[in-house]
Amino acid sequence: MIPSVLKVVHDSPLGGHAGMNNTLDRAKEHFFFPRMGKIITDYVQTCHFCQVRKVTNFKTKQAIVAFPIPSEPFEVWQIDLCGPFPKSVNENTYVFTAVDMFSKFIFAHLLRKNDALTVCKVIYRMFTQFGLCRTLVSDRGSEFVNQCTAGLCKLLEVTQEFTPAFAHHCLGACERQNRTLNERLTAHVLKEKSWETEINSVTFSMNSSVNSSIDFSQFEIVFGKRPKFPVFGAHFNMNDIHPNMQNYFSDLKDRLEIIWEMIVQNAKASGEKIEENANFKLNEIKLSIGDYVYLQRTLTCQGRKFQPLYDGPFVVNSIPSPHLIKLRDPSGKRKLKSPVHINRLKLAHIRAPDPQNYLVQVPRQNPVSTSSDSDSECSQHEIDTEQDIQLLVPNDNPTPLRRTSRVVKKPIRYRDENFLSEISSCDGAQEKIKRILAKKPHGSSFLYLVQLIGEPGQNAKWKPLSELPPKAQELIISRPPPLV
Repeated sequence: MIPSVLKVVHDSPLGGHAGMNNTLDRAKEHFFFPRMGKIITDYVQTCHFCQVRKVTNFKTKQAIVAFPIPSEPFEVWQIDLCGPFPKSVNENTYVFTAVDMFSKFIFAHLLRKNDALTVCKVIYRMFTQFGLCRTLVSDRGSEFVNQCTAGLCKLLEVTQEFTPAFAHHCLGACERQNRTLNERLTAHVLKEKSWETEINSVTFSMNSSVNSSIDFSQFEIVFGKRPKFPVFGAHFNMNDIHPNMQNYFSDLKDRLEIIWEMIVQNAKASGEKIEENANFKLNEIKLSIGDYVYLQRTLTCQGRKFQPLYDGPFVVNSIPSPHLIKLRDPSGKRKLKSPVHINRLKLAHIRAPDPQNYLVQVPRQNPVSTSSDSDSECSQHEIDTEQDIQLLVPNDNPTPLRRTSRVVKKPIRYRDENFLSEISSCDGAQEKIKRILAKKPHGSSFLYLVQLIGEPGQNAKWKPLSELPPKAQELIISRPPPLV
């Protein structure tokens, strides 16, 4: 009766998949049953359709961590594609941008196409202009994740690293420069000028401007001096030539060392300030292997108003880092190869199979004392069972409930207090387990609903992981039970 009531007041079109308070209020008008608030709350909380579509105000937000600061310029690059832009006279539609993680120096190159071969050629051109780097960081776009770029980086011994999908803040240095580039180009485009002819001038203005996070311009960090502004004219003067080139290079080296030391200090202070501001308000989740989660989707196609906001549920397969999670589809239909960012996940509340059978308290009878006469034991058990069945028969049912002709015996552990299961030992408490039905949080760990061999599901017990045999612990890792 209770499952039918829950489906009517929540799952039906008239119920409308309302929230917990509205569903409980609607049910109280016409029905009552024990533990009504708890059962309805759990039912609504574990509704799959509500979890994948309804918007939550408590989205996951993990604490950010700053990237390590390189020791010198052009050691670590972040690369990205900016565009597509309106097709220019030379049919260029994209801009390849690369930002040095030490000096924030930006390199921009025009592209006609964004295919893998074209991008790979530009990366090689960047290496020939600034030298080989140690690490190349990019997103997981097809223009960067391909055999051509991977072969080039392997040949030149450059480490290629990728950010998680739909985590643009992980590529923050390059994304921020792309935003500045778009803003400055827009001012010229509104004057009916071609963005293609103005991009070199805009790139020069960005590299010659003082960066607020390091208090130096990119040009000064790389070349040791401020650039001469072309508008004012750069007149050649013989007095500007240093009389001793050796002293000049020595002074330039000392100047660059001072600048680089100040950059490291300023970058650390700026990173700590950004972390403090970004981590002021968090909504962290703690995941462990075997948990069920939903994965946030990015809706771009037509009809997205009626599409779910989350995919899943998925099972946490491994945790490579505090921010990266590898998932597994429990149904085996999808293969998720790349790890996802934890900010795209939310905990899934899985409804246990037929949960009311496991939550109803079944009255346990006292074990029948053993005797030499087995017939009297069986007859006494049959009398007790008949009395239990008669108690469950409603008063308004005129037809009495009849017992089957076969003899139903209680589990042996209820008939003999000295019974030990097959894998039990006299000094231990391990019992032979038939299946693991569900799990629930208990402090910092979980309790598992365990059904023993020879017992019905109603007599399942909650046990911690330490009391389970090794085979059951392996089963929990390979096939996690649902969370209730």
